[in-house]
Amino acid sequence: MQTLKATAKALREYLEALEDKNPDAKAMLNILRDLLLKAEGDEIQTPMEPKGIPGYRYLPETNLQDDRELSELFASFYMALIDGQEWSFFKKFQAKYKKCETPNFDK
Repeated sequence: MQTLKATAKALREYLEALEDKNPDAKAMLNILRDLLLKAEGDEIQTPMEPKGIPGYRYLPETNLQDDRELSELFASFYMALIDGQEWSFFKKFQAKYKKCETPNFDK
């Protein structure tokens, strides 16, 4: 769960850096703070259900959706929380894409 700890810390620090400049970042940090601190403190030992993760709908509904770095940090944290359990299709696509330079979507 080191990945979870690292992604939680990176996301928390990024949101903290934005919170004084952006009220949406402050709100998102408040929504996620307990979960981020639990992740950083190694208190989460099993994958979470996606529906149990607060804030997953908040990002696309605010001005934060245009912040690419924040989106990537949140996606990494989310993936670590669910341990990739919903991403089997993505993993298959990624593996297929790595095998060839140009993916062939007709197969």
